[in-house]
Amino acid sequence: MLAKKNILIIGGNGFLGQGILKALNLQTYNVSILDIFLDKKNLKNYKIQHYFKCSTLEKNKMRKALKEEEWDYIIHLAAFGGNGNGLLKAANEDFNKALNINVTGFANLLDNLKSKNTKIIWASSTVVFGEESTYLQESVKETSILNPSTKYGLTKVMAEQVANYYIKNYKMDISAIRFPIIIGPGLNYRGVAAGISDMANAISQPNIKYKLSLPSTPLDVIYIKDASEIVINMIDSKIKLKNIYNCASIRTDALKLLNEFNKFYKNKNLLITENIGTTYPIMNWQRLEKDTNFKIKYSIKKLVKDWLSQI
Repeated sequence: MLAKKNILIIGGNGFLGQGILKALNLQTYNVSILDIFLDKKNLKNYKIQHYFKCSTLEKNKMRKALKEEEWDYIIHLAAFGGNGNGLLKAANEDFNKALNINVTGFANLLDNLKSKNTKIIWASSTVVFGEESTYLQESVKETSILNPSTKYGLTKVMAEQVANYYIKNYKMDISAIRFPIIIGPGLNYRGVAAGISDMANAISQPNIKYKLSLPSTPLDVIYIKDASEIVINMIDSKIKLKNIYNCASIRTDALKLLNEFNKFYKNKNLLITENIGTTYPIMNWQRLEKDTNFKIKYSIKKLVKDWLSQI
């Protein structure tokens, strides 16, 4: 019988971290969690090998955690979320903390692993590209010029540069996935996707009055189950992955999502006000498809049906 592989999920208590936990075959992997906001109640349904309650900025604690096992894989999802109002807003409100966690903490992790053979998969973001209007092409590739228009986007560009430095100088096995907006049940922070989560909750409770503020601009989204599946495919890949991958996504908008939700339940007490949001360029994800064999499983129709079945 083959020995189980050891996986450490940094930021594993969060939305995507728990999505990945649900998708992982725990018969194949020993999974451990490192998170400053560690809550064992959220993780009680999973067989967790080790719990580490610390930040990537706490060098001694993190070093001790990294020495606990010979980690085959580390999935790095940690990012500065402020008071839970979303990653973009958090970085605007306290740029120094965003830099510390999103860049310095990530660099601390890589520096501790530079002599190891650990495969590292980490979450970058579509926001590295900046606004869609600044690009002439229909979609952007991994090699397209990065032009962040937000402080959060700037931290992700810097983190990508940090990763490239360690790949070049220490031959480390590091791969980033540039996620778009991830939506689905279990999302509890108040970022861009919060209005979509509120919509799902409102539609499923048609007798309760809701007032929602949603962007009128196009949105690129991926369902939590698909986002988690991408990470699993990257873990299971038999080839050496590249340093950066654009993520798959579906282009939609708030009205299209509302119409789809309304096919299941119609909430006549739902009042929606529109605001102007930022639209990022559509990412070309052919590289991801080729290297990991990933296919989008959840269309808007399918994800809405699955989402409502879990509320």
